[in-house]
Amino acid sequence: MFNLHFKPLNVDLKCFHIVQTKERNHPKNRHNLTPSAIIVCILFLLCFPAIATADRTKATVEITNPHLDAKNLTPGKSTEPEKIYTREEILKAEPLKWTPAGKADKRYLDNSSFKEKQPQVKGRVQLQPPGLPNPEAESQAQKEFPDQWQLLKELNQHNAGNPVSKEASKTNNAAPEAINFGTQDIYTGYRGNYWSVQQTAFPWAVVGKLLIDGGGYCTAQSITGAPKNIIVTAAHCVYDVGKGFKAGWTFIPAERNGVAPYGQFRWASARVLTAWTTNGARRDDIAVIRLQNNSAGRPVSYYTGWLGWRQNYPYTRNLHSIGYASNISTEWTSMCAAESFYASCEGTDVLVKGCNMTYGSSGGAWIDEYKPYEISGYVESVVSGPSCAGAFGQTYVGAHFSDANFGKLCAAEGGCTTP
Repeated sequence: MFNLHFKPLNVDLKCFHIVQTKERNHPKNRHNLTPSAIIVCILFLLCFPAIATADRTKATVEITNPHLDAKNLTPGKSTEPEKIYTREEILKAEPLKWTPAGKADKRYLDNSSFKEKQPQVKGRVQLQPPGLPNPEAESQAQKEFPDQWQLLKELNQHNAGNPVSKEASKTNNAAPEAINFGTQDIYTGYRGNYWSVQQTAFPWAVVGKLLIDGGGYCTAQSITGAPKNIIVTAAHCVYDVGKGFKAGWTFIPAERNGVAPYGQFRWASARVLTAWTTNGARRDDIAVIRLQNNSAGRPVSYYTGWLGWRQNYPYTRNLHSIGYASNISTEWTSMCAAESFYASCEGTDVLVKGCNMTYGSSGGAWIDEYKPYEISGYVESVVSGPSCAGAFGQTYVGAHFSDANFGKLCAAEGGCTTP
């Protein structure tokens, strides 16, 4: 029996079995192929192409945490994750860089108001609504992670000059209704969970920093409740094209100034599209990660709830995007409000939107129906990188959630749904 391992396909090839014999080991036969060996070679050549083809036709590729313990997914049982990041490590984490944009489309560069007609979206509209955290989550978290909440309190007192009232932050976060966002390089940018009152409030608490083992960070957010506990981010935060999966991930929801008020959540499994592993196209730059419970034995959705999601919606949407953009701050999230649009230089299933966020915002959600301090918001894309339809640091792109990308990932997970 030969055991062949194809990443990500494990195959136990039972085409043949070789038995060692005295005759085969006879000196006369040492340098000659026996009939059995000839048959082995023929069958291997016949079997291998079929196996490789089957591997390429799989819609998604998954990796499972080798340290995964079933108790980590059981509510109410404490466990220690195999990796815990210190505050210093969180603060020092460097953002992942972006793949450069494609060739610039001069029509957008020469005319700031240029806009193309969006293609008709095919497929049935699908969605899951956002979900509530447990009403006792915050009080429980303060008992479970007292050092983090004490640090949060000290940092808030140190920054006492910053507005912390809910009304004040609402005023600062409101995007001007009179602006017609329109096209590339046009947006309204503002701070996300910079205000202490927002750190543990919905929807900012649902978003977190995704630390990558071996170095680097991205942005991610919860999109289901227990027992699946799925977060969505960009595929380039999970899988390096031509190399393979990164070493592992830790999700820290509501992270701000290196504080983890709800603890840290290690990965259970990660999944990307097979198309991403071969082409690395913007439209395929989506990944889903299932999380283990934290050290208190609770799932992430217990503390934060989750954002809803939508797929097969039109290209032109009024969206708020969010991320830990290093060009603005690695210690808190930034946001942009703008209208998304289609650009032919990016191709189908790619959304383009004005925003000043760059490295570190990768994987951050593009949210429709964003309502501060309310259980609201539907993710329709995540940040991928710069665009050929605008200037770097002024316009970026994300995969347009559709049957062709996000739908395939969710189907492989048995649905990105919450019971």
